Amino acid sequence: MSINIGSQLISKLGSPNSKIPLAAKDIFNTAGYTYFSYNAGGSIEGKDRLVDEVGTGLIWLFGIPIYKKLIDSTIYKLFKISPEIDFRVIKDNDYVKSAIENAPTEQIVKELKQAVKNSKTTKSLAILKFALSLLLTMLSYKALTTFKQKMTKKNIEKEFIENKQKNYRNQKISPLFEDIARFNDKNSKGISFGSNGIISIAEDFMINPVKNMVILDAGISVSRIKSARTKGEAIEYGIKEGSFLFFVYGAGKLISNVIDKLSEKFLNIPIKLDAKFLSSQTAEKLLTQTELQENTQAFAKMIKNCTTTKEIYDFIFENQNNIVVQAAKESGIIATIKDDLGKQKIDTRKYIDIKEIKKLAENLETFIEKSKDKDIFQYLKKVKNLKVASTILNVAVCCIFLGIIVPKAMYEYRKKHQDGKNDFHVKTQYEKELAKKYD
Repeated sequence: MSINIGSQLISKLGSPNSKIPLAAKDIFNTAGYTYFSYNAGGSIEGKDRLVDEVGTGLIWLFGIPIYKKLIDSTIYKLFKISPEIDFRVIKDNDYVKSAIENAPTEQIVKELKQAVKNSKTTKSLAILKFALSLLLTMLSYKALTTFKQKMTKKNIEKEFIENKQKNYRNQKISPLFEDIARFNDKNSKGISFGSNGIISIAEDFMINPVKNMVILDAGISVSRIKSARTKGEAIEYGIKEGSFLFFVYGAGKLISNVIDKLSEKFLNIPIKLDAKFLSSQTAEKLLTQTELQENTQAFAKMIKNCTTTKEIYDFIFENQNNIVVQAAKESGIIATIKDDLGKQKIDTRKYIDIKEIKKLAENLETFIEKSKDKDIFQYLKKVKNLKVASTILNVAVCCIFLGIIVPKAMYEYRKKHQDGKNDFHVKTQYEKELAKKYD
């Protein structure tokens, strides 16, 4: 396979199952909100926002995977079940039979048989891993929020007292304030704030790392709004979190669908296929060899007429050099591993989504059909270039909204509801409390 680094990156940026586009959007989101926070509320709000955004981003991206790895090396090891096995594989008797028969290594055969023998434990462990990793990640976020709020409150109080001391010195008032300073030293630790389709979808959310993050993000959003220190901050978090969820998880797919349709309608170029596949030798062979095109059409017909999933899985496992199966491997729909002889084979522990295979077969048929009566190499070049441009445009649009438009809109909202001021309302409110405390 001749797949370059650029095509792999574009593939990741355009994949709904990759964290890379999420991370890119989060970086722009963090930069935008931190900049506007420093600009609006000064260094205290800027630091508050920086700790919140960077800390949350790290927990959001790495929390669940780290805790899952920890569970894999402890609880799974205790029960002698392989954490690599997707429990959806062993749910289907026909599927797991094919998976064992076609397993690429003896070790994987043993792992699959052990999982089947302890099927209830395997499923229970998968549910436990998902729930426990999510809970521990949310607790990590809660700890970050507590730390951030204590830090900000301490910084506000420190600045308030320094300004008050400065005012007293300027007014040449007797050192009555020394008592206040001593009181602050004793209490410098700060004060904390109080503070079957359905089953299939649920299983997908448990297993898919990006969908794990959707649930985590929803929990973080609710937690942020609930732990807001003022009503204004709660509203701002509502604007921020709502836009973040939309542009990180929903907008990309919507934009992609629009671009795909416009490309086919006006340019007669299909760009739904994965960038890694389009940059591989397999894509070029498919367009230049009639036999492979016929194989693709036969596969698409076969998969439509199959009455059981076993027929489909058996065909996939037994025809690993089939053009559609090769495309599925290169597109990341089918996971691979080296067998005992060092050859690349399908990793039968991993779940293969038949819907994705069907969709791929349809897209390959369209890819072939649109190439008729065209210069094959020019056509492939246009498809690849347009795929790259559309993926970058998609991510860029989301980043611009998350990093510039939404943060600016949020702070414009603040000005509108604070008589034209952009002040950090948490600081303003706490300074009023401190004024009562020290006056």
